[in-house]
Amino acid sequence: MAQSEIYTRKGFLPMIRRETLGAELWAEFVGTALLILFGDGVVANVVFAPRLAGTAYDWNTIAWGWAMAVAMAVYVAGGITGAHINPAVTLAAVVRRGMPIGKAIGYWVAQLVGAFVGAALVYLVYLGDFQKKGFTNVFYTGPGGNYGDILWQNFIVEVIGTFVLIVFIYAIVDSVNNLGPGANLWPFMVGIAVFAIGLSLGGPTGYAINPARDLGPRIFSLLVGDTNGFTGLYWLVVPILGPLVGGVLGAFFYDFGITPALPVKKS
Repeated sequence: MAQSEIYTRKGFLPMIRRETLGAELWAEFVGTALLILFGDGVVANVVFAPRLAGTAYDWNTIAWGWAMAVAMAVYVAGGITGAHINPAVTLAAVVRRGMPIGKAIGYWVAQLVGAFVGAALVYLVYLGDFQKKGFTNVFYTGPGGNYGDILWQNFIVEVIGTFVLIVFIYAIVDSVNNLGPGANLWPFMVGIAVFAIGLSLGGPTGYAINPARDLGPRIFSLLVGDTNGFTGLYWLVVPILGPLVGGVLGAFFYDFGITPALPVKKS
């Protein structure tokens, strides 16, 4: 009897069979939870600065932390589902890759629940800071100082950010037609893509580029006392609808604007 079977029968691991929908949903849940644990975790570390002065951290810290959060989450779940961990990626797969809508809905639920759990873990890790310094939002995105009253512009920013995210992802994983990274570096390169987006496009909205990344922690934040997360329509239009629209547009652009121009690889 294999060691893994012993662990399963003794109850140390859930009974999840390989290559089943249950395994895929589990991977999306775990991957998204890890994404938020380390993504919102770096935000909490910057906001609370429990070990270094606040001036020791900056936007680069947040952008790099989120990049590594994405890369590590993709390494964990990528072998099972390709690590969507983002409803915008899943919707793009429905529209351009033939993913069944029923499975996509399951992915969306798993991603949302995973994001909620990831936020809860961040809250638990930094509980002492929350208790002593009061509630500070580290869980969801919002407009920068000059963009608070411009809903349509924030929407466009998220559309553009997610558009390029999907284009980058499709290019990175396209080892058949495009260059494609070698040596299993594609999850790391997806993280670098998120890093680039954060550095260059993240200022106006905080670059949600992922509806679950924003909504799951936003719901958790409401449950622990934040009453500001669902005022107005910003929470719906910008970090949810914006990425969904941008993701679909990015998929169409890569398939019709990039793939046809790629040279045929010689076998």
